[in-house]
This record gives sequence, structure tokens and C-alpha cells, in this order.
Amino acid sequence: MNSQTETEIEMELSERITSASVAQSWQQINHLLEQHPDAPIIINASKLSYVDTTGIAFLYDLTHRARPAEAAITLRNLDANIAALIPKQPPTPTAAPADKDTFFIGIGKATQEQLSYISIMFQFLKQCFRAIWNTLIGNNKVRWNEVFTIATQAGANAVPIVLLIGFLMGIIIAFEIGLVAQQFGAVLFVADGIGIAMFRELGPLMTAIVFAGRTGAAFAAEIGTQKVNEEINALHTFGLNPVYFLVLPRLLASMLVLPLLTILADLIGIFGGALVLLKFDISFVQFYNELLHAVSSWDFIIGLIKALTFGFTIAAIGCERGLTTGAGATSVGLSTTSAVVTSIVWIVVIDGFFTVLTS
Repeated sequence: MNSQTETEIEMELSERITSASVAQSWQQINHLLEQHPDAPIIINASKLSYVDTTGIAFLYDLTHRARPAEAAITLRNLDANIAALIPKQPPTPTAAPADKDTFFIGIGKATQEQLSYISIMFQFLKQCFRAIWNTLIGNNKVRWNEVFTIATQAGANAVPIVLLIGFLMGIIIAFEIGLVAQQFGAVLFVADGIGIAMFRELGPLMTAIVFAGRTGAAFAAEIGTQKVNEEINALHTFGLNPVYFLVLPRLLASMLVLPLLTILADLIGIFGGALVLLKFDISFVQFYNELLHAVSSWDFIIGLIKALTFGFTIAAIGCERGLTTGAGATSVGLSTTSAVVTSIVWIVVIDGFFTVLTS
């Protein structure tokens, strides 16, 4: 029951507060607080020996009621074991930083994330190079059947789209350069531009972009799905290194296939350019002779070296993103998207380095 003094109100709790009795206790305390909004309230819990989850909620409500400081609610003689069950007061939210601070904090976090990713990617590339080196010196056996299967899926099935892109690129270059060269009576030299552009730049570059969107995404999705299904953990359990078992065959297949696809793109692109130059009264024989004078074997070799590098880069990024996939189907989609975008960015960056070093 309640007893009143001049300055404070006291209420004694019963022995048990459960879902069956908490409603009555809550009504009593609410009535007491409404009757005495400015008086301090003392809750005597000396008899309280048992509470369930509703009782904990009741005690939490008592200790966290918003009242004036001079009319606070005080819980006394509460058993220590029961007091430990009451959640603590949540921290007071801090004021959001100014927009200027938020901007710089965002830049700092983004930079930190990129540096962390570079470190992780560097360690992964070390494992890839070690796996390739061990393969070259004969310390590691390669499952060539899987390499050729992946090469078929990544290469042979990609031939139609690569031929289409290469053919259209040759036509576009020939038209754009031919219209300008026609004004100066130098249409014959368009063959020079087509040959150099296809062999050194557009052939390997466009093929790599198509390969990244088609095969790099597939690598990330395949390995990411295996990661979600805990197949990667199973490999570790059996003592198998995922880099040797999953990544190495894809690296070798990509490095084998992409140069071959680049050669096809080069040839079909030059053929498309030659067809366009027929409109400008340049025959196939004239185009062929001019092309031989303009293009050297070094241009062809540079394109193949680029394609080899692009193949390694695309496969490594796709596999790495697959191995770092989180939980759930959404993570597989995010890894796939990230693999494609990252691969295209690095393709352009690497192509820029090659252009600067070989020009």
C-alpha cells in the first residue's frame, strides 16, 4: 500500500511481477504519478523476488520515466540479480557533424576503404602469381580438362559477340576517318589509321571490355555462389587451396582465350574498314598494300601483350570479388557488378600505361 510524507510518496512492490499481475501494478503507478506530478516517488522493492519479461519492462519504465529532477522516481532495495536484468539507459545521441566535416569524413573513409582493398588485392595477386609460377616450374598440377572447359565457355561462346563488335568498330573508324581524309585527298591513308588503331588499341580494348562484362561477371557469380553455399569452406576443410583449385584454371583460361579473341577482333575490324573504303574507291589490294607498309609486327605484339594482361586482370578481379562475397543472394549480385565495373576501370588504366610506355 501507499504511505505519504510531506515531501515524498512511497509505493511498495509485491513479491512477484508477471504478465498476470503487471497490469494492476502499472495502473497503480500510473495513477500515483498522475496524482503527484511534482512529488518524488520512492519504489520499495524489498519484497520483490521474481519477475518475468513483462516485469523487466515494468521496472525499466519506472526507472526511465520523464519527470522533473525534484520529482524523480527512485527504486530502492531491489535485488542485485533483478537489477542486472534491467536495460541501461541508451546513450544520448550526439549532434550530427557539420556538412563540411561530414564531407571530409566521407573522403577519409572512402580512402581508407580503397587502401584496405588495395592491400587485400595485393595479397591475392601474390597468391595468383605464386600459383602460376609453381605451375610453370612443374610444382603444381593443372587440371587442364577444367581449363579447356572454361576456355570453351569464355572464349568459343564469345566469338559471335566479339566478331560483331570488332566488325562495327572497323566500320565506324573507317567512316569517321574517311570523311575527314576525303577533304584532303588522303583516303588511302585511312588504312594506316585502321590498322594501327585495331592492332594496338581498339582490338584488345574492346575485346577486353566485352570479356569483362561476359566472363568476368560469370567468374564472380560462380565463385560467389559457391561462397554463399559454403563450398569454399568445404575446400578449406579438405585441405584444398581455393586459389589453386578455382582461381588458377580461370586465370589460365582467360590468358589463353583473350589473345585469340583479340586476333579475331583485329582481323574482322580490318575487314570491316576495307569494306567501307570501297565506297571511297579504295580497293582491297590498295588497302592491303598500304596496311603492310603502315603496320609492323611490333604493333601486333603490343596488342597481344595487352590482351594477355587484360585476361589476367579480368580473371583475377572476378575471382577475388567472388571469394570475398558476403552472405545472401544480394551479395552475389553486388560482387558481380563490382567485378565488371572494377575490371573495366583497370582495363582503361592499364591501356593508358601501355600507351604511354610504348608510344
